[in-house]
Amino acid sequence: MEIAEEESLEKIEITEILRIVPQKRFIAIANWRGSNVIVKLFFGPLHWKRNLAKDISGITLLRERNLRTPSLLHNALTAGNNGAALIMQYLSDGKTLTECMQNAVTSQERHSLLSLATRSIATCHRFGLRQIDVHMDNFLLSDKEVYYLDGGQIQVQGESLEEELAYDNFALFLAQFKVENDEAIGDLLHEYHLENKTCSAPVYADILRRVKRARNLRLINYEKKLLRSTTANRNIRSLDKFAVYDREIHSPLLEDFISDPNRYIVKDKLMKDGNASTVAELFLDGKGYVLKRYNFRSLWHSIKYQFKPSRAARSWCNASILSMLGVYTPRPYLFIEERFAGFLKHKAYFLAEKIEAVNLWELTEKEEFSTAELSKITDSFRKLFNIMIDYKISHGDMKATNFIFYEDKLLVLDLDAMKRHGSKRSFYRAIQKDLDRFMKNWRESPHEEEFRKVIDELKLPAEPNF
Repeated sequence: MEIAEEESLEKIEITEILRIVPQKRFIAIANWRGSNVIVKLFFGPLHWKRNLAKDISGITLLRERNLRTPSLLHNALTAGNNGAALIMQYLSDGKTLTECMQNAVTSQERHSLLSLATRSIATCHRFGLRQIDVHMDNFLLSDKEVYYLDGGQIQVQGESLEEELAYDNFALFLAQFKVENDEAIGDLLHEYHLENKTCSAPVYADILRRVKRARNLRLINYEKKLLRSTTANRNIRSLDKFAVYDREIHSPLLEDFISDPNRYIVKDKLMKDGNASTVAELFLDGKGYVLKRYNFRSLWHSIKYQFKPSRAARSWCNASILSMLGVYTPRPYLFIEERFAGFLKHKAYFLAEKIEAVNLWELTEKEEFSTAELSKITDSFRKLFNIMIDYKISHGDMKATNFIFYEDKLLVLDLDAMKRHGSKRSFYRAIQKDLDRFMKNWRESPHEEEFRKVIDELKLPAEPNF
């Protein structure tokens, strides 16, 4: 890579790419003038000048308030003047709080990191600053000190942040975590108030309401990215297919699979062979997966799905949404839509993690199935149903065979009929249908009473006036 220096060009050697935001920027470790540095390259057409200015402004705002941020060493245009580079201090021992969370072993370690982030956010607010899209990657831990990253996200709102803005911004941060983390909100509010007394003591119920609202907005924004190329996923568009896959499984064999997935469905590995779908086990690069091929039953069935997302695409999106909320489901790795002329849909395929366990129906039918295990299962369903109610989610096919209880976790399967509802009316009908179908599994079974208790304890939405 080359940057412009007066009338000459200066080389920067990129050694490791850290992050790519397609058509906007990338961040990398590089060698510049004999030293390791961080390079942030802005190249998005029309917007790179504005994004560069915002980043420099944010860094300046932080440094003016003596808040730690990696030093800005240099900025320059790229060769050709169609982009710009920010060259910043590289903290070799630094890890983002996201990386620290991934490496944390105990719940206490994870809570300590959340407390550290909470205090950092509160300090920002005390100085009148907020990060527009605040998350754990915006903080770097180096030599036991927290550094603020991503100056482009920094906005100033006076000497101290107004209470409404401060609490909404803090709720936005909390909303990025799984629902189970909401149990820690009370402790984190205490940490926040210790660091920022310019706001009145936050009320738990008020913050929880803001978190749920922010999480719903995050889900909407997240859904928009699920079919695009991102740091985590890659999409492929051509005249004969549309596919999105997890970059983690990229390999030459995967490319061959994408070119002809049907060839990987072999008779002796079939798990189901029906009119609507075919399910088979397969192995790629030594790892086991489940492949589901969605078939068109008739011409009318084919026409209907030309005007809506394929069932494979819905399964991909819904699995990702459930994972974001903290609901377990076999990890989604890929979906493919076969197309004619670039837009007419044909067969579709969904590839997911293979879970080596029996489904819930088979588990509960075993002689050795215990009361203790039933208690764990009913507790898991209680949590699942509450998430569904809070975020207006219906499953669409609550057969017991569509669940697996494995390693003390409840996994939800068969997500192509799952839906997030925009209205109370449609959700009320759908959740009632889900719960009725769920209880049908246990009618006249030894477990009916325990599952009925779970349903009876739920705080269901009031029936709307139809």
